[in-house]
Amino acid sequence: MNFGFDEQQKSFGDTVANVLADFPALTSPDLSAPPHDAVWQALAEIGLFALMVPSQFGGVDMSLVDLALAIEALGAGLAPPAVAATLAATDLLVHHGTEAQQREYLTQIATGGIRVAVAVLEADQGYDPHDVQTALDGSRLNGTKILVGDAAEATLLLVVARAFDRPCVVLVNADAPGIAIRIHDDLDPTSGYCAVTFDDVAVRSGSVLNEFYPEHAVERLVDVSTTISAGLLMGGAARMLDTAVSYVKVRVQFGQAIGAFQAIKHRCADMAVAIEAGRSVAYYAFWAAAENAPDRARAASMAKAYCGGVSRHVCNETIQLHGGMGFTWDLGLHRFLRRAKVTEHSYGDAAFHNERVLNATLAEVSAAADERRNNA
Repeated sequence: MNFGFDEQQKSFGDTVANVLADFPALTSPDLSAPPHDAVWQALAEIGLFALMVPSQFGGVDMSLVDLALAIEALGAGLAPPAVAATLAATDLLVHHGTEAQQREYLTQIATGGIRVAVAVLEADQGYDPHDVQTALDGSRLNGTKILVGDAAEATLLLVVARAFDRPCVVLVNADAPGIAIRIHDDLDPTSGYCAVTFDDVAVRSGSVLNEFYPEHAVERLVDVSTTISAGLLMGGAARMLDTAVSYVKVRVQFGQAIGAFQAIKHRCADMAVAIEAGRSVAYYAFWAAAENAPDRARAASMAKAYCGGVSRHVCNETIQLHGGMGFTWDLGLHRFLRRAKVTEHSYGDAAFHNERVLNATLAEVSAAADERRNNA
């Protein structure tokens, strides 16, 4: 197995980073809405949304692994959440969509014509998608979702709901009658998190992904979205580490740059080691999702649980290394901490994912023990 990225993958990651750098409002201290439309159009022009789309629908037919570095760049540039959600939706349609669904949606996604918001979480229901109460009864959808990123700007909603006592993913046009969207007043206003209420919304026939095994589509949506979140967290953490290192090289105290002090060196080194470890577990999760490996869910949860803690730690350390100035509004460091905190809780927090890893490991150990007894 080749554990390195090729030049094409690296080049595209750099291209995404350069495009986002043209929009300084994304990372500025100001929390007013950044220019999402212009950012979206710029990313569409470089072909980001076509990468995972099959060639017969106007795409390039790449995998999640090919996008790993680009997703890190999205995290480093604080790209709109709809970008990541649309990439997750593309993967889901490729793996679980019918030919009709793929032809209808993937051809538009490839050109940037569709923005997707993923609606999973509900109030007081925890993070497990199997516990959702939003219901699809026949052709009518009812329920309320919370923390739906960029829902107000989306054209397509991927809604996790219950149908026939099983979870499923329903494709719903965001402008359908009966949908009410309310913007949350949350820690990171630039994430565009919303509450979305479905009041007897009519759903077209053929809008459920993988109607025979709908829970498989739900599981993949959560695993891939979780993995993408881990990549975004690592991108933001790496950006903050670069900011910290640049600052300690020029901040002079007692006649020399503070980066020369051993205590500062240790803190920067610890952050660098943590980020490299986080990248390793995130890259494996990307591979496991791309190859649909048996441990895909566990790899995604391990990555999300670890990368969330790393990102939060690096953001806090970077702010502290900047001294009192780091806590002010002027430098904009708070933007990365805000995004890290909300992303850390997207698709499950560390406690949820650690429990998920534990349950998967115990099940594997139990199955191995049963096999040994049967073979004895």
